[in-house]
Amino acid sequence: MLRFFRNIRQKLIEQENIRKYFFYAIGEIFLVVIGILIALQINNWNEVNKDRAYELKMLSEINQDLQSEINRNSNGLRLFREIDFSLNELLKMRTNGEYPRDSLHVYLDNLRNAGLFFPYSDGAYEALKSGGLDKISNNELRMKLVRLYDYYFVMMAIFTNELARPSMIEKFTLFDQVFPAELSPGDEGTMIESYDYSNFEEVVQTAEFMDLLKSANEFVPSVISRMESLLRQMSQVQKLLDEELQN
Repeated sequence: MLRFFRNIRQKLIEQENIRKYFFYAIGEIFLVVIGILIALQINNWNEVNKDRAYELKMLSEINQDLQSEINRNSNGLRLFREIDFSLNELLKMRTNGEYPRDSLHVYLDNLRNAGLFFPYSDGAYEALKSGGLDKISNNELRMKLVRLYDYYFVMMAIFTNELARPSMIEKFTLFDQVFPAELSPGDEGTMIESYDYSNFEEVVQTAEFMDLLKSANEFVPSVISRMESLLRQMSQVQKLLDEELQN
């Protein structure tokens, strides 16, 4: 192709046809410019496709992390609702003096185990964040992701791991005072911890048992409301992620 244009240019020069040569030169410049523009457009198209592929890959990983968090927090919320129900039932027992043995152990075990530590997985989000959140083309999705990971997750971690921790520790301490743990030998030199609730009727009306219920009630309802709010936020973000990944 270059040889073809070179031959035409040479003939025009030999013929001393300046006017035709001038128009030919303009046409050749035009073709070069068009070629450059096409090359730039192809390069831009390739970059856009590459950025989009990276965006979808990272959003897919975030979606997987988020699904794990939804599953974990849904299970945690279910357990805390059971604990809240147990608290109410134990308070009723204290009030009406009826102690159904078939459910008493379940309620007391729930009360004993009530505690929470809030870790969360944000590896994929932080990886995308380090590469630039502007890679997320959907503005609404980008804003909700930032709010979820940089606000809601952080605030939930601060509440459960710091603010609610003293009440949790107090609850564990009071429980061991009211129902001392019994240790027995287990396999391979281990010790098994168990609790005897046979003294329940003796302790249910004591101030210590009431303090135990109060200490649990100081954080259980708050954890439930915050977990419900967090799950709503996660579900909204996951819906946006699913829609973006399906486009």
